[in-house]
Amino acid sequence: MPQSMPNVANVPPPSAGANDERAYYALSRRVYNSWFATAYDTITWPVRRLRSRVARLANIQVGTHAIDVATGTGAQARAFDEAGAKVLAIDLSPRMLGIARRKHRDRDIEFIKGDATALPALDASFDVSCVSFALHEMPASVRARVVREMARVTRPGGTVVVVDYALPRNRVWLWLVYHVVKSYERDHYVDFVHADLVALLARSGISVGTLHRALLGAAQIVIGIRR
Repeated sequence: MPQSMPNVANVPPPSAGANDERAYYALSRRVYNSWFATAYDTITWPVRRLRSRVARLANIQVGTHAIDVATGTGAQARAFDEAGAKVLAIDLSPRMLGIARRKHRDRDIEFIKGDATALPALDASFDVSCVSFALHEMPASVRARVVREMARVTRPGGTVVVVDYALPRNRVWLWLVYHVVKSYERDHYVDFVHADLVALLARSGISVGTLHRALLGAAQIVIGIRR
């Protein structure tokens, strides 16, 4: 396992004074430390089958050092572990981490409380970094810092994986997905699905290698390479 830095979860995130960022952190604390944490795996059931696919696309092998950012209840971290990786999993929510530790106590995964904008890991520590269905919840400024941090902790030539919402190509399905997801996700979802994710990654030194559609085009798996 790559050497971890001291837990920095209590360090205020950069630019946390901005109204949208304050609102994001406050809402995250309320939601993910509430009953929602217990129901999270049920609510996200449709994406469970993506976890092993993500591990394959990320080329996880025995001995791969991987970090799962905003791990939630640890489903993606477990898929990496089952594929042979040594996994460090980070999340802001103590309640989500508690559930993750209980669910995956049979696996050798290190779960740490931490802020994705200040990852508790050394530069170039990991072969693979991954964030799954979290960037769309963040204001653009937070999203950019998270991507920069993922690039920082990934070795040159390593893999950066983003799994998140996308807009389907079929116009009818696009309309339905967009309005259904928009009805329960935060306002940042709209900004995320219309933003240029490839450009965001490029600004942090990550080149997109492949982009894979999933869930009938309602989700995407982006495989990037750290330059």
